[in-house]
Amino acid sequence: MRFPREKLVLFSLRAEFVDLNELLHFAKKHRAFKRSYYITIDYPDSFDILLVRQGELATIMRVANNVPTKEVALMDVDEKIKHTDSSLVNVAFADDQLLVMIIVGLRDENVVREVDARSVPPLNLLRDLSVQNFSGILVITRRNEKSYVLVKEGEVSTVYLAPGGRTPDDLFKYLKEWGSELSIKIIREVPEEAAYATSAQVELLITSANRLLEEFTAILGRNIVKKIAEISLKGVAKEHTFFESFKITDDAKFTGAPKVDTDSLVRGFAAFFNLLADSLSTISGGRHITVFRKALQDYRFALNNLKFFDHIKEQIF
Repeated sequence: MRFPREKLVLFSLRAEFVDLNELLHFAKKHRAFKRSYYITIDYPDSFDILLVRQGELATIMRVANNVPTKEVALMDVDEKIKHTDSSLVNVAFADDQLLVMIIVGLRDENVVREVDARSVPPLNLLRDLSVQNFSGILVITRRNEKSYVLVKEGEVSTVYLAPGGRTPDDLFKYLKEWGSELSIKIIREVPEEAAYATSAQVELLITSANRLLEEFTAILGRNIVKKIAEISLKGVAKEHTFFESFKITDDAKFTGAPKVDTDSLVRGFAAFFNLLADSLSTISGGRHITVFRKALQDYRFALNNLKFFDHIKEQIF
């Protein structure tokens, strides 16, 4: 079974050569693995998926044909591997939001219905859900692929496609190309974790903010930039309270790990950038737009996909 992923770490290793306990123990100790990922083990008659959140094993699900999906223990996985002639292990990084959606999809709770795309075209289904202001998760199955879509109040919010693709446009292209081969399970459930912005989105905005602070530090000095950033941070936190979880470090770096939805995250960071621009426009001698453009050049397309620049007062690109 193929799931969406950020990066494939291990691919099609024979399970008898993989010590799962050692792999999970290694992940706890090494910083690179202190993040979320999943391990899939494909057997001839079924598959197991081990879901690991921030280095800690969260749950193990077993899926087999004509048998209800169930949670199993690690010892059950070890036994299955011992008594199976051929099984393959894959390991892939994924963010917390995707893991939660995979779990919800496999548990089969709060399912409204399952739609065969040959009877209801997928794009028509999305229009119907929009009219209904539906909120929930769509699990899209094509052959051995599973993709996931979070819908909030009728709008496509988050997309994870198994073959790759994270935007609504990617989803629409996928539905048009493979529509007749799809089945779509509609689940009326939005777990709190699934509504949060993804770790990749948070990292993008924090990295962009730090790149901007670095550029201004090179021009104005660390102490001035740190002071202005702290004042801007306090100002933004009055309206966007999740900014209270952020700090400006002594070396003028932006740090924090907010739990907030994507739209609020983007609007909050845009407000922070706007306050920075207001404060820095005079002190930098009117060069602030040039500095903004240089700092955000490498991130402009990713930021544009988040509609970040829609909330910025001045034209940067």
